[in-house]
Amino acid sequence: MTCARPASMFAAAAVATLFQAGPIGAQPMTETRISTAIIPVEHVVVRTKKPYIEVKAALETRLGRLDSDILRLLRENKVDELRAALEKLAGRDGLAIHYVAAHGDWLILNGGRRNGIVYYIGNVLSAVAMTRQNFGAGLYAPLRVAVYEDENGTTFEYDKPSTLFAQFHDPKIDEVSHSLDDRLAALLAAVAR
Repeated sequence: MTCARPASMFAAAAVATLFQAGPIGAQPMTETRISTAIIPVEHVVVRTKKPYIEVKAALETRLGRLDSDILRLLRENKVDELRAALEKLAGRDGLAIHYVAAHGDWLILNGGRRNGIVYYIGNVLSAVAMTRQNFGAGLYAPLRVAVYEDENGTTFEYDKPSTLFAQFHDPKIDEVSHSLDDRLAALLAAVAR
């Protein structure tokens, strides 16, 4: 007979076992601490009647994109050049595209593609200011913005940065995250017009 336990209990047990095991050949940890927290997150949905292709092109034209030249400066530890390149990359919106996840294309596995994409958008200098305070802030930087076609035009969805970062209870992180709120809202309003 099997014991019915909620999936979260299995996950917690697996994580506890993983942390207790430690590296191969190492002595097991004597103490494992796992904590969880529920955080309130404000989810934002912006809808526009503009066509998806037009919105996507406007967003990608307006924002810079992390590229191999910037990553090379990072690898080579050229800090002054890297900082200058990141400031330029952020441009007028103070944001850039870091990565792109083609979720709409992956839907071919479920019958057909869809016009939709998830952008990882942020500002490396802002992220560094926050992760310097608490490395866990790196879980949310860069920010994720879903952009997809719907029956009325295009929809943007994202989690409001200040609500994600509030869990760290740090005034310096809060200051940066409120700035991200403003920058992201202004960017999407401009692209949606």
